Amino acid sequence: MKIRSISLAAALVCVASSSFALTPAQIDAATVQLWINGATAPTASVYGGIRKMCVDADSNGSPDDLHVYLEKTVTTAADAAPGKSAAGKFAAYACTMGPAAGGDLDGKKTVVYHTFDVGSFEAYTPHLFLAGEANPSVSGSVKRLKNIAATTGNTCALTAFATQDPTYLACGSLSVTVAPNASVNAVPTLPVGGVSDTEYTLNQLNLGVIANLADIGSEVSTNVAQGFGLAVSYPLYVAMQQSQGLIVGAACAATGSGAAITAVNTTPACQPNVSRQKYTSLVGGNAGDKDAGLLASTLAGSALQVERRVGTSGTQSSSNAFFLNAPCATGLAAGALTPDGTNVVGSTAYPKVTIRSNNGSGDVKTNITAASNANAYAIGVLSLENAPAGTEKFAFTKLNGVSPTADAKQRQTAIDGDYEFWYELVAFTAATAPAEGAGLMTGLATVLSDPSVTDLRGLFATPLSGFDNATFPNQVSKGYKGGNACAVSIQ
Repeated sequence: MKIRSISLAAALVCVASSSFALTPAQIDAATVQLWINGATAPTASVYGGIRKMCVDADSNGSPDDLHVYLEKTVTTAADAAPGKSAAGKFAAYACTMGPAAGGDLDGKKTVVYHTFDVGSFEAYTPHLFLAGEANPSVSGSVKRLKNIAATTGNTCALTAFATQDPTYLACGSLSVTVAPNASVNAVPTLPVGGVSDTEYTLNQLNLGVIANLADIGSEVSTNVAQGFGLAVSYPLYVAMQQSQGLIVGAACAATGSGAAITAVNTTPACQPNVSRQKYTSLVGGNAGDKDAGLLASTLAGSALQVERRVGTSGTQSSSNAFFLNAPCATGLAAGALTPDGTNVVGSTAYPKVTIRSNNGSGDVKTNITAASNANAYAIGVLSLENAPAGTEKFAFTKLNGVSPTADAKQRQTAIDGDYEFWYELVAFTAATAPAEGAGLMTGLATVLSDPSVTDLRGLFATPLSGFDNATFPNQVSKGYKGGNACAVSIQ
């Protein structure tokens, strides 16, 4: 840590939310403004990483002056946080940065806009567009939270909820035409980088993008693993339990029935199983002759909804790699399967299966919840950072007989090497990023890999982070992929 001047150190010790608070009115011409975007699944972990980069002079675990800004309004405190589907797909974090953010940001008031709209590859697409990439997945328009410091048209309202950090709601969003930033103190029109669930190469091959990573910037593995799982609607969960003989009398029973199910028993002993083979059969080019009976024999002939993600999503890249071996087994090796559905937002209808492509993880959760409320059968891939909150109704299943949610942090079986559906996050820094932006991304990658600061549900460090389970019990995995999503994890 840097040695700071006595006067500045004293000032930081005395800092208070009222004096340094970055409310809309206190974001001025000297405030650094940066923009990051990309993966929707690790939104909560990115937020947690930003929190750890803000000044915490009294070391109480809470930033001294961090204020959070969210796109939408919500009705419960549980939904008033980045990553909650009801709060929207856009956020901003404003605080005085500390040493972890790098020397160019240390001690500076900073706003970080955060877009988690259409998935991992959006971390790269603005820069691909400016580099001249002609591809239907590369757009010159990206959405962002509205200017939180605007003197007119600013609808941000400080919530009365007891949230982790002072939080503004209903800030709204807008489409931004990608262009070089006017200055590091202006409201940004170009992101400095972002976080992706998988490395650039997977997205490049899946989407047929020509440009190489070196044409637009660079990326590093964070040595942080993120688990994924199969989430289903409550009626499908119960039908699978019944089909697999898990409900005997009151054991494992749900609360309510049909469209009125309010809770299901998610203990490992009561958790139904889906084999890798069955989900692959459903989404790997065979949806035309499948139905809900593939997952529960009692549902033979019943309609099934598959809530997948768009092609630019890292969650979808992870699903493609794990279940379809795509694009890992392309080329002369062959073996990769083509995913059913479409890479853009929309639905593809088969006789008994409808596959809907969704922009964000929040959309998947919303649609599976809607299926629960309609007594319908739905399944989709979500990161294990997710757990039902508020009115959400989805539940994870076992995969190949292993529960991903056997512990409260939804990661222990992956850490032990028994649950295999996980991939390593990467941090991308654009070649156009100013020193402040490059420092932000370097700092974010560093704090994410430290299990002492991002001890979050569904995430864990790998041994390549330099940490181990002796120091951080149940937070560091035995296996790692070394930043290669196509590699089989080894111990």
